[in-house]
Amino acid sequence: MSKLSLLKQKIASHLKTFSRRLSELWGKLRETPVSTEELHISMKRNAVPSPGFFLMLGLSGIIATLGMIANSAPTIIGAMIIAPLMSPIVSVAFGLAFMDLRLILISIFSIFTGTLLVIFIAYMGIEVIGVRIVGTEVLSRASPSMLDLGVALAAGCAAAFAQTRPSITNSIAGVAIAVALVPPLAASGIGLSLGAKATSETGLSLGEFGLYSGGYDIAAGAFLLFLTNLIGIIVIGTLVFVAQRYGDWRKALTAVAIISMLSFLFVPTLQETLHEIYVKNRVIRLAVKRSHSFTDNGAENLAQKIESVNVNYLDGMLNVNIVMFLTREHMEGAQARLDDFRRVISEEIGEPIAMEVDVIPIDFLRLRSSQPKPTK
Repeated sequence: MSKLSLLKQKIASHLKTFSRRLSELWGKLRETPVSTEELHISMKRNAVPSPGFFLMLGLSGIIATLGMIANSAPTIIGAMIIAPLMSPIVSVAFGLAFMDLRLILISIFSIFTGTLLVIFIAYMGIEVIGVRIVGTEVLSRASPSMLDLGVALAAGCAAAFAQTRPSITNSIAGVAIAVALVPPLAASGIGLSLGAKATSETGLSLGEFGLYSGGYDIAAGAFLLFLTNLIGIIVIGTLVFVAQRYGDWRKALTAVAIISMLSFLFVPTLQETLHEIYVKNRVIRLAVKRSHSFTDNGAENLAQKIESVNVNYLDGMLNVNIVMFLTREHMEGAQARLDDFRRVISEEIGEPIAMEVDVIPIDFLRLRSSQPKPTK
């Protein structure tokens, strides 16, 4: 036998030994899943709309509403942590895995009543406080996209898996932060209360954000975000339970297929919003790249001049609105440069667009102060 053959045999022997030892180590470290009986008891307990459930959810709704009025992200995160709404949603997924109709109905009742509670609290909060300005925390939840669906799927997978492993059950709080459930409902209540009186804190009309009906569009968009998260968690959660041999996979897959088909009713809206995000990104990148479109001072200065970029569809036409600062000497010939810039953007994204630039003229003044040189 040649030396090469002996070397191959020795390597193969070492690989087999390493593989066996690694398998033995993994077997020792591998955690035993929660039994079906224990998990069933836990899911039933989580599904029941107890007084504690409504108390914590109500407090979460109050915190989320106040956080959105104050435009405070940390406050809203706090509302996500204490919200117990994730529990009945995961219970729905578990119920679908077994086609346990009683568990499913109890869980849906908890979700439905909890949803109404948060929306009512947010609605009344705005009515009592009387604010009419919506900040970025509210607006950011008015236009869900396919990215939000991706987050919901990942979070639903984590939530379902965490329920089956005792050592990582505590990670459910992190999942609640990752996928927002209460904040979109609070935003819906805020939008319903504001109605057509909603005003952007940036000074732009809500129509420039694609919210032509004001608060009602905010309410609809935020509730769509909630539905996206809800369906995403239920679908992927059911699949995770079935993959771990909980329940009847035939019945579960039938239910998942039906829910997935229903979700296609709002997928086009999510895709459209994702396209708007893509267009906004392309506009900013090309604005910086083609700095000569508005100024000759370089791309870095142009990036600093752009205040905001808003993208939306109006009558089937993609509209791009840019708010920017310009010194007065760069305003001459701006219309021709805008036409050229719009043509480049249209070619880049492959569809016709209408572009509007709101220019805020500024006068540039440079002052300098330095230490005088000492006299000899």
